[in-house]
Amino acid sequence: MSQLKNRLIEELIEREGGYVNDPSDRGGETMYGITLKTARAHGYQGEMKSLPYEMAFHIYQTTYWAPLKLDEISLHSEALTEQLFDFGINSGVAHAAKALQTTLNVMNNRQTLYVDLKADGIFGSRTLNALGKFLTHRKRKGLKVLTETVRGLRIAFCIDIAINDESQEKYQFGWISRIVEL
Repeated sequence: MSQLKNRLIEELIEREGGYVNDPSDRGGETMYGITLKTARAHGYQGEMKSLPYEMAFHIYQTTYWAPLKLDEISLHSEALTEQLFDFGINSGVAHAAKALQTTLNVMNNRQTLYVDLKADGIFGSRTLNALGKFLTHRKRKGLKVLTETVRGLRIAFCIDIAINDESQEKYQFGWISRIVEL
């Protein structure tokens, strides 16, 4: 397992903290940022306060890291890897993948670099290939712009949550601070 993966998962678990059960949080009861629903889907039947650290680590690795192909992304950029990983955890893997796909499409100069992707949130070989072609053409500056655009879409996603559900406004400053500081 890569050092980057270990470090990012460990930092995430630390950032998420321990047990939380805020009734107004749509995520519900959590431990290390893992929701009760996710823990149950992975076979955990105990109290959330007792969720083992190792299980949380495994869930982050299998449910969030692997589907976003972050081992492959990390070969190109630690910053993009970290943004996509955190985005996937906070907003869902499909939203993170769709943000990357959409960004790659709009920066494709009318499909002159690659065939536009179906922005479906499914991260597969076409998305990886498009990313590779984008980076070959746009180089380091393109990588920075791509990463910051994904960050911007994360912020817009959070704002949309509060626009559609005023009760979620109480989390906005924390959510957006987390994205900006990452």
